[in-house]
Amino acid sequence: MIETVPTAMRWYWLFAAVVLLWGCTSSSGQDGSDPTITSDAAQPSGASETGPERAPEPAAGLHELSRLELVEGPAAQELEVSELLRRVGVLELLGTYVINIPPTAEFISSFELLRGWTANDHHFADADPEGEISRLFENRILSAALSALESLPNPADPTLLHDAFFDALDECARESSWPDVELYVIYDGRGADVLPERVEPEFGISQFDYLQLRHECARYAVTYPTLDPEERDRLLAPQRAHFARVILDRLDNELPRVEVPDRYQAEIDDLRANGW
Repeated sequence: MIETVPTAMRWYWLFAAVVLLWGCTSSSGQDGSDPTITSDAAQPSGASETGPERAPEPAAGLHELSRLELVEGPAAQELEVSELLRRVGVLELLGTYVINIPPTAEFISSFELLRGWTANDHHFADADPEGEISRLFENRILSAALSALESLPNPADPTLLHDAFFDALDECARESSWPDVELYVIYDGRGADVLPERVEPEFGISQFDYLQLRHECARYAVTYPTLDPEERDRLLAPQRAHFARVILDRLDNELPRVEVPDRYQAEIDDLRANGW
């Protein structure tokens, strides 16, 4: 759908970004990092080849929460991106999902990275020393990935990735329980978020279910089901290499250094040797 982003939308996300920036600055003061806030290898394996996997029924009350409560409060831990982070770890979250989102869908990749950060700060709120090491490391990686979005190179043929990704999003939405739902708008050739106030009255879906569905469909879309696997990997290779380069540079050179938890050491070694 082609739509001009109205003033209300810009003010909404400006407010949300200010709230998040305050929270990130507060938490990052413990390790001296300054997370970057932006607007936005092998075959991606984060989703089914035929469509999104359905999540378990969420806890009562989540359907009544506003968008801001879901993305900034403790409920962020219940979003599927946060559960995926806890289940597979930050490097697999990136390698099988986020770094494969095309530049024209940056609004999704930045949203998912920021939600991971918010969920981490709640998840590790009362962490022991080992948990604190994990929080600092994971947040450093998420922050570095956000930085990488600022200089993400355009693919050799941006139309192919763009069309394949958004066509898959549309397909996934049509096959969901809300076939008339819109998961994005197009503005100046780039995807953008649908105004939150449109979601419930126009599509009959709660804010929570909407964010869950968009995550599931984005994980399906990064498999690029309409592209030949070799063509997909050729188009994605520059941005995968870019993410690896920026993340490793931040990990190696940003002060104060963060410790690599044992669970991630082998993945970091593999990333250095082989990239994504």
